[in-house]
Amino acid sequence: MNSEKLKSEIIIVFQRNRQTPNTYYDESRFLDYLLNPPTTKNNIKNSFKGVRRYYRFFEDIELTFGICFSLSDQDRFHSIEQFVKKTNERIRKGRGNKQIIQRRLEEKEHYYVELLLTAVLAIIVFFLGIHIITILALIGYGIAIWWIVSSKLRDKRHNKKLNEVINS
Repeated sequence: MNSEKLKSEIIIVFQRNRQTPNTYYDESRFLDYLLNPPTTKNNIKNSFKGVRRYYRFFEDIELTFGICFSLSDQDRFHSIEQFVKKTNERIRKGRGNKQIIQRRLEEKEHYYVELLLTAVLAIIVFFLGIHIITILALIGYGIAIWWIVSSKLRDKRHNKKLNEVINS
């Protein structure tokens, strides 16, 4: 795929994942413009909303082109030109993409955080009984567990779908 066509397709995915599509963005730090107002240089991952948009953009790119970015690729902040080059490189590395997705699928889930939160909640209820503090702790626990587990399930669904795309 030539670079100009690839760049235009990446920009389409970028616009689709932006908070405010079709507004101005700086090509040298285009990922910061996923949010509105844009974050300061390379700080998009310093908020929950920014992290969500950042990783959903990468997931969309992976599914669109049938590629897998490594964790180190996702930790770098690219200009649009560097990102096009990196994406083109990943497209050419079919075997590497298969290895990355295989590793992702074989990764075991560990529920240490969930167990720790459950233990803390049990200790609070044991010592305080049922009352306003335990009810607030239960609400906080529910929100935290929902956020963690839904994120893990979303990643699993994405990886299974990406595996189908890469292997077809």
